[in-house]
Amino acid sequence: MEPGIKRPVAIGLGVAVVLGITGVALLLLSSRKPDALPSNLTTVSDPAAIKFLVDLSHLGILTSTNFLGHRIYTVTATLKNTSDKSFRRIDAKLTFFDYNKKMIHEEVRTAFDVNHAPFAPGSEHHLEIAFENPPSNWNYHVPDTELVMVAY
Repeated sequence: MEPGIKRPVAIGLGVAVVLGITGVALLLLSSRKPDALPSNLTTVSDPAAIKFLVDLSHLGILTSTNFLGHRIYTVTATLKNTSDKSFRRIDAKLTFFDYNKKMIHEEVRTAFDVNHAPFAPGSEHHLEIAFENPPSNWNYHVPDTELVMVAY
């Protein structure tokens, strides 16, 4: 260590560098677009057809805190494959409302990803969609959750 740098300053600089690198990595990972679907998959986007393929039940919301003290909200549900096909990906749309029941935000998130083993007929999958920065005027009720795409 050089004679002009004190130990607390060196530790502070090290911590600042680590936090900076972590922040950049989190920003890059959170702004990443969902993975493209493989071209050999068949997709279903019709809500009426999806209801015959997958059952969405037991909707709930959990609240937790991360190591920085930020609140993390997690929408939970149970998906049941009621078809004869093995699914590779399922997308869900979350619709957030304010206290006057006015829609304030919608976002589509992946509920089941191709990185998992195929979602076999008759099986169940526990869905968890976490989000950290909800709309500021959200009413803190479970967002309306609708399956918008199924791929097999």
